[in-house]
Amino acid sequence: MSRKLTGGCLCEAVRYVCAAPPTVTVKCYCRDCRRIGGTGHATHSVFAQEAFSLTGTVTEFEKTADSGRTINRRFCPICGSALYHTRDGMEGLVVVRASSLDDPESVIPERAIYVSRALSWDPADQELICFEEMTPQAK
Repeated sequence: MSRKLTGGCLCEAVRYVCAAPPTVTVKCYCRDCRRIGGTGHATHSVFAQEAFSLTGTVTEFEKTADSGRTINRRFCPICGSALYHTRDGMEGLVVVRASSLDDPESVIPERAIYVSRALSWDPADQELICFEEMTPQAK
């Protein structure tokens, strides 16, 4: 990818640029991602932190994830749009909500995690590399 990926929140108070391609794009079926997204799964693209730049102010919510690691979710304080998160054990990486990209079609999911928790009405995509829980390298 030679072009930059851009994105932001619903009200456009927060914008970001990803100047390098994602290292991976993943569908997650864990309970936290389902709840924060309001649907059966969330799709995330992982970018190197040095390639990610942000304008605007975000609010942070810290929680211990199912993996036992601390996850810091960032969202717009005005419209509430979920934008990205960082996580213990994934230093130097930013995990962007693919739905917050200006062109979500520019990323293609390769893996699915926490497929054991997929809901009957939103089953895991078996065309992807699937993990019952978190990927082994991210634990």
